[in-house]
Amino acid sequence: MARRHQVALAAGALLSIVALLPPVERLADQRLSLHMLEEMLLLAIVVPLLTYGVSPLLPGRMVGWLHPAAGIATLNLVLFGSQLPAVLDLATRDLVFREAAQAVFILGAFLFWWPIVGGKRLSAIAKIGYLMVAGVPPTIPGITLALSHHLFYHAYRSIDDQQVAGLLLFGTAKFALVAGTFVILWRLLTPQPEPPHRDDRDSQPGDLPPTAPAWLRRLDEELPAEAGRPRRPAPIAR
Repeated sequence: MARRHQVALAAGALLSIVALLPPVERLADQRLSLHMLEEMLLLAIVVPLLTYGVSPLLPGRMVGWLHPAAGIATLNLVLFGSQLPAVLDLATRDLVFREAAQAVFILGAFLFWWPIVGGKRLSAIAKIGYLMVAGVPPTIPGITLALSHHLFYHAYRSIDDQQVAGLLLFGTAKFALVAGTFVILWRLLTPQPEPPHRDDRDSQPGDLPPTAPAWLRRLDEELPAEAGRPRRPAPIAR
């Protein structure tokens, strides 16, 4: 396992422990905004780090097993389900149900992030599109909670707190989109390191330099072989 995976796994594990500590859970039971902040921390930061950290430990056949559409559907299913009044009110009263709901939420977030940070099924551009599509549905409950003047939950009796929770849900969807897109573009445009013991005399005149960005190297590989051949002049009709 590379060092970057170890760091991501350790950071994700540490943040998950902090987010799920009993004092934090008790505060989340008192204010809906803190509960939403806890869930969004798990969704946007903790689970991506854990997914990236454990990706080298999973068997190679699991790399492309999950279809991206299934990842988006799973995320929105658990995200919408976790905001239902019946589910959220019961979670504040029943400890076992709350732990089970959190486990399902983390599993759904893992399945969502896997095509981005763990799988190799999607290209860089497809990953950006994946994030854009996935970021649309969560805005619906976020806007509903932020703009509504009706209390949806019996366990939380503050309109202002409910509106803040809606803003957190809405903002996290946009944050995940922007942050994920930035990371993907940064990795795509980062120059590749020069390989050791490279002999420049073996390079052809049309070869790209070793520090060329990844997207330019891919474009060069996808060009047809006939592109370098001289073109014959077209005959002039008389």
